[in-house]
Amino acid sequence: MKIIVNRERFSGGLQQLTNIVLLRPALAILGGILIEVADDHLTMTTTNGDCSICCTVAASVVGGGKIVVNVRKLASIVRALSCHDVEIEFSSSGGKQLKISGGGSVFHLPTIAADEFPSIPAMDIAAAIRLNPSLLLSLIRRISYAQSTDEHRQILNGVYFSFANGRLTLVATDGRRLALTHQEVSDGEGKFIVPGCAISELERLLSGGKEVAIAFNARQASFYVDYGSDATSLKPVGVHMICKVIEGTFPNYEQVIPATTESRIQISRELFCEAIQRVALVAGGMNPCIRLRFSENLLELSASSTEYGEAYERMALRYGAEQATEISFNPRYLAEPLRSLDVDEIAFEFRDQWNASVIRHCDNFLCVVMPLRVG
Repeated sequence: MKIIVNRERFSGGLQQLTNIVLLRPALAILGGILIEVADDHLTMTTTNGDCSICCTVAASVVGGGKIVVNVRKLASIVRALSCHDVEIEFSSSGGKQLKISGGGSVFHLPTIAADEFPSIPAMDIAAAIRLNPSLLLSLIRRISYAQSTDEHRQILNGVYFSFANGRLTLVATDGRRLALTHQEVSDGEGKFIVPGCAISELERLLSGGKEVAIAFNARQASFYVDYGSDATSLKPVGVHMICKVIEGTFPNYEQVIPATTESRIQISRELFCEAIQRVALVAGGMNPCIRLRFSENLLELSASSTEYGEAYERMALRYGAEQATEISFNPRYLAEPLRSLDVDEIAFEFRDQWNASVIRHCDNFLCVVMPLRVG
């Protein structure tokens, strides 16, 4: 087996794979990368047992075969080479080493037999749901910050995907806030929960893609990102991620969304977000708190802590109120949904200091935020 591949293309492909590999895997094979060749392509696969990524890059190939080497060491070597093309050679009769050379550098890496590499579940991409990657990336970024990281609430440690009635709905919640967005799609029926670690990888893989194909069943979800077949491109031809889904039933999120709210204001998303972040600079402690006070045509923001002092800011807005309403929030829970959007204005809906408030944009995004109970 002999491979000649553009160094930048090879390094970029390896970079797509290394994030899911454990730093100290229980088995050496889980720290490895499976290298396979076919026709004019080099295919590389890594797995941590729960998530697998397979990346295909264009290359000049002589012969066939497959082998496993340590992925982090291979990636660091390729990144350090100062050459245009990298040459890779392996012969089963030449000792159990992979030869990597480029410019005046030559490396020999120990290998592991490919038949020891875990088998990757097959998914039917031909019948997959196909979307624009930049659209899916935008939807995920609107809600992914709301996932739970509590190991005792596994069902919330991911993003809920629901394809139904020509619509894709994405939901994430940690019990203190809930973010939801949806988009009209041409086909697809079914639902699944993608773990947070896989969501982080998916966000990275979707960038720059031409098309993403989504397939799923009761145990796993598959995302194939096609980057196009331009031979001059330094990007991979495609990347395929397969992950285990979180088993169980996602909570009934619709009952969390307030059916009615007494007050609704339209406010500049950017100015509101900046004001929250400024005032929150003095909101210290494990449970930071910012107070919003709504009165006639005025919003006042304030925060204080014994360690950092006090902050106060005011914003004019269109709001008619018979009496003022003051509500306290964790500032991060307000700022994160505002940062996730790229719109000029949002609607902020509220009732009182005890009930959930809602950040909305049009009819395809909302974030329910629970207030803080303060004395």
